[in-house]
Amino acid sequence: MNVRIYCMAAIAATVLHACVKQSKPAPTDEATTNKATRLPVENAVAANVTVTYTDESSFVSSLSSYGYKTPDQLSLNRVGTSSGYTSAYGFNIPAANQVKGFKWNDGDEGTTEWRPQGITGFTWGSKNYLLITWYGISPDEIAGVNNQHKGVRVSLVDITSMSNITYRHILLVQNKANMSNSALYKASNPYTQLDAYAPVTIHGGGIACYGSKVYVADTKLGIRVFDVTKFISAAGDDTETRCGKETDGTLKAFNYAYVLPQTGYYKITNASPFSCIETGTGTTASDIMLWTGQYIEASETTVPKVYGFHLNSSGQIVTSPAPEVITPIDNDNTNVNGIQGVYRAGTKTFMSTTGNSSYEGSTARLTRYNDGAAAGVRYRWPHGAEDLYLEQSTGYLWNLTEYETVKYGTDNRCVFAVRLTDYD
Repeated sequence: MNVRIYCMAAIAATVLHACVKQSKPAPTDEATTNKATRLPVENAVAANVTVTYTDESSFVSSLSSYGYKTPDQLSLNRVGTSSGYTSAYGFNIPAANQVKGFKWNDGDEGTTEWRPQGITGFTWGSKNYLLITWYGISPDEIAGVNNQHKGVRVSLVDITSMSNITYRHILLVQNKANMSNSALYKASNPYTQLDAYAPVTIHGGGIACYGSKVYVADTKLGIRVFDVTKFISAAGDDTETRCGKETDGTLKAFNYAYVLPQTGYYKITNASPFSCIETGTGTTASDIMLWTGQYIEASETTVPKVYGFHLNSSGQIVTSPAPEVITPIDNDNTNVNGIQGVYRAGTKTFMSTTGNSSYEGSTARLTRYNDGAAAGVRYRWPHGAEDLYLEQSTGYLWNLTEYETVKYGTDNRCVFAVRLTDYD
């Protein structure tokens, strides 16, 4: 494997002031926290952040004889519906701000084996797609459920027509050799591990796209990288227990019809946890960046931060400019805790958060922080909110909610879009 090491150390801080535009948020019943208020914090060059890239393209090439498929070549076997998404548990977006959205089929609304987390999107030819991550549930989340060994699946969702939503689940896989590296593979409940590849056993809390590259947040490690031109067909497995290449050369993936192999990964120090990820911009619209957010609970002493990594035209993190760090402030001049999703452009950072006081049936909020402002601005947001994705062509900010039907006795899972300008 080819390893490239990027040592990114700050020499000087770059101070970027925002032109603050305060939009009036929906009224809230926020209680004052017991955290000390903070002085305004501006974004700066991130000090002591080191990024190491490991190229695994040779592993992906070893599967080339099975043939690669692009998104338009996949058979999408499930149907979603745009009807009823606003009636999901804790959905509290004001009617005037509702744009569009959908619910999964009944099985995916209710499954306790997987929870959706990350969301991104891209266009391919005449098609408009979303790509959404789900992580396998363990007994830590739901008693008696042991699905964590399957790692992460992604849903390729065709949203070209909201009246004809189709999708397919695809298993993320990595080189079987990575199983010996505890930073890349976590052993759990037993299954039949075959040759060639293994599951990607991470939380998959966020996902982003640039060109054909797909970036998935790995909470402790950094970023896993995939390629949407490298989907591969797998054979059926009625037992749903086998993963990898059989001795006869047949590929298995717990009965999933397609796999998406990992092409490489970034190990990033001094910026974890990597709870979410999205592409955005820096100080100019041409400055493309990957932004990651930290999920830190209010009970912790760590100050939550948002980190930005500059991309070149090939979608690779570069050494110069150095990565940036934002320390956003919430509406009551305290930390922005519980960050589940992040999108940043210019001098504005948008974050979906959970673990707040209940308002309009939800403990989630959307927080906007303008660099240099004394405090952020909060808006009501659906319960169980996760990752964020801005659809550049429309200006729609997409989000999704995670919980299974049984948790509240009614459907909670939905995927929805609002106009970013309504929160800007």
